[in-house]
Amino acid sequence: MRELPPLNALLAFEVVARTGSVRAAAESMSVTPGAVSRQLRLLEEHFGTTLFQRQGRGLMLTHAGNAYYQQISGHFDGLRRAGQVLQRSAGRAVLRLHSFTTFATRWLIPRLSTFQLAHPAIEVRLTTASDWDDATDFDAAIRLGHGDWPQQHATALVENLLLPVCRPTLTRKAIFNTANLAQHTLLSVRGRPDDWQLWCEAFGVNIHALHNWRELESSALAYQAALEGQGIALAQRVLVEKELDEGTLMAMEQCQLDCGNLTYYLVWRDGSPKETNLLRLEKWLTGRP
Repeated sequence: MRELPPLNALLAFEVVARTGSVRAAAESMSVTPGAVSRQLRLLEEHFGTTLFQRQGRGLMLTHAGNAYYQQISGHFDGLRRAGQVLQRSAGRAVLRLHSFTTFATRWLIPRLSTFQLAHPAIEVRLTTASDWDDATDFDAAIRLGHGDWPQQHATALVENLLLPVCRPTLTRKAIFNTANLAQHTLLSVRGRPDDWQLWCEAFGVNIHALHNWRELESSALAYQAALEGQGIALAQRVLVEKELDEGTLMAMEQCQLDCGNLTYYLVWRDGSPKETNLLRLEKWLTGRP
């Protein structure tokens, strides 16, 4: 089970990216510059990509580092504000929430930040993993399925729409269609082995004619690889809306597969003693009155 990147490394990255200085980050975190540098190397090893490059005496974000910082900086601000509110609160109820990592970082965490601000008496403790594990202990979880788990309350959170996405270039725009898929590198995800097969069947594409594959561990890495121009990812639209709106990714809009009730659900065991607060969380995440 893989969790989020090491939190100390993630914090070091955020502070260095914000200040542009290892020394300033070290002072802010009350550690040595060497300790900050080690945390940055740890994070780069975790993602397998370079996040900073030297510029004079300081550091400058790489393209990948800047893209990642833009994704997480607002979440850190929201978590800091939420923490300030929580510190002033007493008698907080705790909800242990478990989620898939990519869904958590791209959809869930921004909504949890605002939920914590609106409900300071409820503390949500989030854990994540790339793969589902039935042995995980939680009060509620985000699960991918058809919503038919026995003795579980399940509420769909999003539409699950699959579509190919890639970094836009003039060349790709001209050949980004089903007839030319064999000319591209296709990015598959180890934890979602059936997505491309389902999509190909839906749009009449012979998957056996596609030979240029690259397997990645998680959807987050596939999306980042697509942003870097390394191939085509089959994305869940709700998780790449920001990049599509900004134009950093383009989609094969005419080939969007609606997976119906196969989507992400908020679930908890029937009769949970924490149901009152879980219903508050459900209401917030679904936007229902």
